[in-house]
Amino acid sequence: MARFRETVRTLLRERLLDAAYEGAAERGFERLRMAHVADAVGVSRQTLYTEFPSKEALGEALFRRELERCLVGVQQALDARPDDLRAAVEAAVSFTLTLAGRNPLIRAMLTGAGQDGPLPHLTARSAAAFDLATAAVGAYAAETWPSVDPVARDLAVDTAVRLTASHVVQAAAPPGESARRIADTVVRVALGTGTERLPTPGARA
Repeated sequence: MARFRETVRTLLRERLLDAAYEGAAERGFERLRMAHVADAVGVSRQTLYTEFPSKEALGEALFRRELERCLVGVQQALDARPDDLRAAVEAAVSFTLTLAGRNPLIRAMLTGAGQDGPLPHLTARSAAAFDLATAAVGAYAAETWPSVDPVARDLAVDTAVRLTASHVVQAAAPPGESARRIADTVVRVALGTGTERLPTPGARA
């Protein structure tokens, strides 16, 4: 019974976060009211406040969920190509650019764009999102490609995250084309050449 209640509560939280996402994307988080979220899901405001004691708590939960979803997708893209650095970076960047193109919250969190626009609550957290993304990708790269020089590897990760955020803002080229260019740059930063293949993942020099 306890497990059933926990499952129901998890599903309720997800429905509430979905409603908050849709409301924030449509009217802006600052204009979103807790009553809007409760009404959209068909629950009382008391039920909503039981899960999220304040609007700020709701916004924080939404921020973390969207960022975690993005990072999970990045990891899955990297996992599919552990022996090919260029292909792995290209896939991860392409995923991120495509996601940001259709998810205004991710775009706002990665770039900080629109401080005066519809999502100021989340754009204000862009620095935190940037730091978390850099740390997560850096930890993954250190574990997966330990043979790469640590200084070059850290610089390559920082370059990848910054260039990806920049391309999200500019959106000057299709995601695939931008991803290829960023991957070329990251490989050169990491390895000092255009080499794509690396030693067996996890192997140390």
